[in-house]
Amino acid sequence: MKVYLLRHAQAEPGFPDAERKLTEKGCRDVEKLGALLRGKDDFRPEHTWVSPLLRAEETASVFLQALGMAHASVLQKEEASLEPDRDPLPLVDLLSALEEDVLLVGHNPNLEILSSLLISGERYRSRIYLKTCSLVCLEWLPQPDHGQSGICALRWVLDPRLI
Repeated sequence: MKVYLLRHAQAEPGFPDAERKLTEKGCRDVEKLGALLRGKDDFRPEHTWVSPLLRAEETASVFLQALGMAHASVLQKEEASLEPDRDPLPLVDLLSALEEDVLLVGHNPNLEILSSLLISGERYRSRIYLKTCSLVCLEWLPQPDHGQSGICALRWVLDPRLI
């Protein structure tokens, strides 16, 4: 199983934080990212979990549309544990119940902490900096290792500055 972590695209400043919309640049970045991955046989998440904040919902919607999966059988759900200041640890248990690839769309510091938990087993041991609209691919490889690492291996990272 693959776990994809997508940080929301660039959003407008403002208040309340939960209602911040994507900027035009943010929409373009996430469209380019989706177009890059469109048609790739090895990128087909079966589930999409999205933070309930507007900028994450918009990112997921634009991304799935650019992938050509907006009306596909992707199971999409709102996941409060993906909010910026929530503890991402409960997500690890939720992920362990899945067998299919999953896309998680959320925020920092939450996604950076989650990536460290999944890769190293510790919150801050292997920190990956996620710029807005960055996408990380982790492979779920739960193997007994006597607590030396996490349950995922880092496969690749796409930074929007490279697209």
